[in-house]
This record gives sequence, C-alpha cells and structure tokens, in this order.
Amino acid sequence: MTQPTAFSPGPRPDIAEPRPWSFPTPDRTVLDNGLEVISYRLPGQHVISASLVLDVPLAAEPRELEGVAAITCRTLDEGTAQHSTDEFAELLETAGAGFGIDVSSAGLQMILDVPSRRLDAALALFAEAVTTPALAAPDVDRQVQLRLAEIGQARANPSQAAAIAFRRTVFAEGTRYARMNDGEPETVAAVTAEAAQRFHGDHFGPRGAKLILAGELPEGVESLAQKHFGGWYNEQQGVVDHEPPQPGVRHAVIVHRPGAVQADLQLGGFGIDRTDPRWPDISVASYIMGGAFLSRLNGVLREQLGYTYGVRMGFQPLRSGGTFAVSGSFRTEVIGDALDRARTLLSINEEPFTEREVRDAVTYFTGVSPLRYATADGVVDQAAVQALALLPDDYLDRRLARLREVTPESAAAAYRSLVDPDQLTLAIAGDADKITEPLKDAGFADIEVVDLD
Repeated sequence: MTQPTAFSPGPRPDIAEPRPWSFPTPDRTVLDNGLEVISYRLPGQHVISASLVLDVPLAAEPRELEGVAAITCRTLDEGTAQHSTDEFAELLETAGAGFGIDVSSAGLQMILDVPSRRLDAALALFAEAVTTPALAAPDVDRQVQLRLAEIGQARANPSQAAAIAFRRTVFAEGTRYARMNDGEPETVAAVTAEAAQRFHGDHFGPRGAKLILAGELPEGVESLAQKHFGGWYNEQQGVVDHEPPQPGVRHAVIVHRPGAVQADLQLGGFGIDRTDPRWPDISVASYIMGGAFLSRLNGVLREQLGYTYGVRMGFQPLRSGGTFAVSGSFRTEVIGDALDRARTLLSINEEPFTEREVRDAVTYFTGVSPLRYATADGVVDQAAVQALALLPDDYLDRRLARLREVTPESAAAAYRSLVDPDQLTLAIAGDADKITEPLKDAGFADIEVVDLD
C-alpha cells in the first residue's frame, strides 16, 4: 500500500503592486428626439446591462398619489399595447432578459440585463415596455396590493420600522423626503390604472433621459438605440424641479413594540452629497468609525461588550444633501449603556483618527473599486448614479485621487463639521415601557412614542 506523502507547500508567490485602474470612459451620442445614449465598451462582458434613466424626481407625484411612480414602473413589464402580460413575459424569457426598476428621490431607472447575442430583441422589448405599456387596471391593482403588503411587512420588521421613523424625523416634517420612496398606505391605496397612465403620459419621455449600456457591445450599438428608441416622442412630457431636502428638528422617537427583547436603532443626522468637498474625508472617517467589521463602534459594542450582533455607521448621499446614521440591534436591557458608549465612541476629541486607520480605509476604497466595477452591471449602476447626481464621467477617478490625499487631520475636520454626538436624531423600534427611562438617563429627554400604523 502506497503511503501518502507529506504536503510540501511551494514558495510563496510574489505579490505585485496593483495595476493602475480607472473607471471606463463612455461614448456619447444624442438621438434626434433628445435621448442621450451612453455606451461603455467592455470586452469580454457578454451579459450586457442597460439602464434607462429618467430625470423624474418624486416631487413629480401628486401628494395624494405618492407611490404612483413606483406602481407605474413596476407595471411596465406587465403587458404592453402590442403584447399581453403572458406574451410579454414569454418574449423576455426567450430573449434571456431580465427587467428591473429602481425608484429614488432623484429619478427613475428601468434596468435590462441580457446576453449580448440577444441584445437587439431584448432592446426592442425594453423600449416597448417603457414607451407603450398597457398599465391595465388588473395589473396596476395587483401592484398596489403588493406594495401595501410590503409596507405591512416593513412596519413589522423592527430594523425597517426604525429606518422609517428615522426618515420621518431626520427630514423636515411634511416634505416628500420624510416619506417612503414607494409611497405610504393611504396614498398607494388611491393609485388607479388611470393615475398610472396619467403619470406615464406626463413624465415618461426622451427629453433629459439617458440610455446607458455596458458590455461586449456590437459595432453601431447607437443605431440599435435609434432603431428602438428613436421614434419615442412625447409632446406632453413635463419637467419637474428637484427640491433639495431640509433637515428636521432633532429629537428622539420610539416606535413602540410591546414585549420586544431587542431595540433596533438609527442614530444620526443630516449629511452631505457627493459634490461636497468633504465627501472623500467623511467617507474615510465613517469607515473608521463604523464601516468595517473591526471599526471603532463594532469593535467595542459587539466584540468587547457583546451588546449586538453588529453595528455600523454610513453616510447616504442624495442628489443634494443626505443623511448619516449609526444602526444596529441591541438587547433591550443594555440599550441605555449602549447609547452612552456609542456617543462616547462617536466623539474623537480624546481619540483622534490615526495614520493607520486612514491608510486602511483608503486601501479599502481604492482596492475594492476594480472589483466593484469589474462587471457590466457594476459599471451601469455607477453610471446611473452619476447621471442622477449630475456627476462627470471621471467622477470616480477624481474621488479615488482625492481619497489618497486624505489625512487624519482632514478626516477629523470633516467629521467634526458634520457629526456632533450630542445633537443627533434617534429613532428606536422597541418596547417603550422598558427603554424610555434608560434613554432619558442617556440624555434623550425629548422622547416621542409613536405607532407607524
């Protein structure tokens, strides 16, 4: 019997410095109807991603019909003027295509993924769904019911309930930003097929729209865009101004969940957008504070104390302004001490950022970018973000260059200008009977107990 030989590892390979990387540069053309086509040619990416970006902010929705934008977008692939729901679904499947949507405060996106050899057929269906959707009453009504069920599930989920309450609190009361992107129960329930058709007719059109494509694109892909979208016109297409968000009045809110054994929190405030010169510095600072597994917050509250399975801090930019929050789930009996310790950790007066922390954060951001944007859908996602935020094509390269210039001092200056641990908005989903007094002891005197229903 042959005896197994001992494994002898070979020599450790040399690790070279990462090669220079930059975000790809697109080709741009504008069709006669005003639609801009932005093409990223990525050899070897045989699954093509496309995104049609419409400059339609949620401010375009009538107040009494908020959610109509989401319902309209969700119903686009539920049949068209040319094909029934089943026929359209079968054609999409035959093309191997996937259809998706994204609704944000800055605008609307329709998303397509398809193998490169099926691009022509899939792009025809994509254009058909966007330009001539049926928006039939049974399909719209079904999407309304699905959205209402989603809202119920979100309110029943403690982390999502805290996020909803935080949004209502961190933005000025009564503004669109303070309410959910996809609508709230009373307004979603009012959406009808007629309302969806009217919204589509008023706001879907080629003016100001961008069709972004990335992958192993065929030569003359612009002619395909012309073929399928060139005849799209809408004389009644309106233009809606983007309303910048306004901060709310700082206070604390508890979403009462009787008997809850843990408290889910969002602790934060009003922030900045990507155009602010402090954005690279605050990206580094928030990564150090709560963006990594061994960040300052997670290292103490999870690893040392065992108060939570995980806590993080992140800045969420909008087209203008933004928010930031510390979020996590904590055992009910430790919530007061957890908040005390979190606010102590959020202060950097006694423990400034270090050179090593900054270096590790910059290494992460610069190292992850080539991986994050290695696929066609990653490139299109970023290009759509840039389009909605009015950022230049070389935004990401500029950001990475600026990140490499961040110092402990510049990160600290940006952080102190935006984060005051004693002036943060707090939203918690938990048992108000058990956590109200600990929150008051932790310095939150202005506590409002609410029910999201």
